[in-house]
Amino acid sequence: MRLTSPVQVLLALLSFVSSLLVAVVAGVLAHEAGAPVAGAVLYGGGAFIGWMTLSVNVLTALGLLGHHGRPGE
Repeated sequence: MRLTSPVQVLLALLSFVSSLLVAVVAGVLAHEAGAPVAGAVLYGGGAFIGWMTLSVNVLTALGLLGHHGRPGE
């Protein structure tokens, strides 16, 4: 299934927003567990990178992002 470019942009934006949500939750939980603010930011950043990488890889593997096909299609 080939999606149009605007739909692919919306999927990438959804991945970004969900990654932000995961990062904020991870940062707040780390801070509540006793980590200093800088440590909580690092936890959140790691969670953001991990979730963004996972979600983009899953969407690409499902064929929803990127151009899969022969040249000229």
